[in-house]
Amino acid sequence: MKPQLYQPEKYRVLVGEGNGVGLCTAWNEPELIFKRSASVRKRSALVGTLYSRQGVNIILRNLALNPSIRTLFLWANGPLSNTKFGVLGWSVLKKLWEEGVDNEGNVSGTQFKVEPEIERPVLEKVRKNVTLVDVSSDSFDAVEKRLEKTPAAEPYMDPISFPDSVAEEVDTFPSEEVGWLVRGSGVVDTWTRVLDRIMRYGTIKGTQYGYQQRELIGVTWVVQEEDPDSPNLSLAADWPNELREVTGATKGGLEEYRQIFLSPEPPKGIVYTYGNRLMRYPDGSGKTIDQVAEAIVRNLKESPDSRRAVATTMVPALDAASKEPPCVTQIQALQVKGHMHLLVTVRSHDIFKAAIPNAFGLRSLQKSIVSQLGFELGSLQITSQSAHIYEQDWENALKVVRCRFWDREPNLAFDPETQRDLRGNVIISIGGGKITALLQGLEGQELGRFEGTSAKEVGAKLTFLELLGRSDHIMDVAMELQKAEIALKRNLNYQQDKLLLFN
Repeated sequence: MKPQLYQPEKYRVLVGEGNGVGLCTAWNEPELIFKRSASVRKRSALVGTLYSRQGVNIILRNLALNPSIRTLFLWANGPLSNTKFGVLGWSVLKKLWEEGVDNEGNVSGTQFKVEPEIERPVLEKVRKNVTLVDVSSDSFDAVEKRLEKTPAAEPYMDPISFPDSVAEEVDTFPSEEVGWLVRGSGVVDTWTRVLDRIMRYGTIKGTQYGYQQRELIGVTWVVQEEDPDSPNLSLAADWPNELREVTGATKGGLEEYRQIFLSPEPPKGIVYTYGNRLMRYPDGSGKTIDQVAEAIVRNLKESPDSRRAVATTMVPALDAASKEPPCVTQIQALQVKGHMHLLVTVRSHDIFKAAIPNAFGLRSLQKSIVSQLGFELGSLQITSQSAHIYEQDWENALKVVRCRFWDREPNLAFDPETQRDLRGNVIISIGGGKITALLQGLEGQELGRFEGTSAKEVGAKLTFLELLGRSDHIMDVAMELQKAEIALKRNLNYQQDKLLLFN
């Protein structure tokens, strides 16, 4: 009997020729294993991955649909499967088989809840009749031998299909809703921070395509450092290949997109690209204009202080009624202190799937313009007017931000390279019955001096004038001001960033 699959168009599971065995590869690539091994193809009924805890629900659904599977092998043998990120899914699967679920439907000892549509009596029947065998410590050759020795089996019940899960509405934190600023060093670093803001604060709403999105309005993200000729993809190094492909975080994909972005000619079969609209913009008379050369490079050559170095991709006559108008609508180049910054407006931005290639393409364009003008490469500022993530990408987006931020302990030691406040440093001292906060520029120049007899008084002056730019810096200064007040009142010695010594 041919295996049945739960939502195969959404959850990729490979079908073999066997009927008694399922193989879960954790974060190992199932396609590679399936192609490589005749034993896997012939002896396994189903072969699939387990990238997240949500995948446990999919495994249960597929086992209930295929009751002839009596043995489920778990092969979490690989560096990605055993990272802090990779272990989350398969550790819950093992816990489920070992201890079951509690009265609330949570896998015992965890906070993971099995979908309520998966009936508990059936779940227990699956646990009782399907043996979970952890072969993670085995080599692949040993796994093949185990598969070959596992006999076919008779079904222990009729196939059961559960209703689709009704997703619980994801809570969002309250926020200002409009107007966000996110800074980072490279493209991927900044992108993960934007992803985090959307998953934490994004409004859940509909789309014109029939499914939902999480959206933030007016997200400005600033990439301060990135050489597009040598993309820094280190943060994506541990992601599964599928995730890197979907988000565009691969060197091959970025290079391909870069070539398209920098070319005035669209690929065959494509109506237009951003490079095409920027460098072959229809002027209404049947001719085209190269906006990069004529509007940006020419204006900045004539005057490095020009504010006219602007290019657009929108053609109202073509785009007003179009269902696919350009998402990147305008770019502007501004020079400050010899650095050329590129400012980009995006009307609609699919942050999960399109933002990384977009940002690298724009950065490449920025570097190309800089090379023609003799400026230094400045920052890339992208303002995503609708920064959104579609519901089919929420699970993967959540995995990224949990691994990058939510499940990671913050670094308690100050890192001047990644945590420096571009607005300056605060030097705190006590004397003469007062607390003094000296604001210095990054080169040591005095920018302001603020005094008071309490931490609250000095802190209020700093925050009222919005003199600091980083939340971690503000928090650190606040704690130091409180220490200074205690030292002042108790006549103790105070040194910034040192412990107070009490008698």
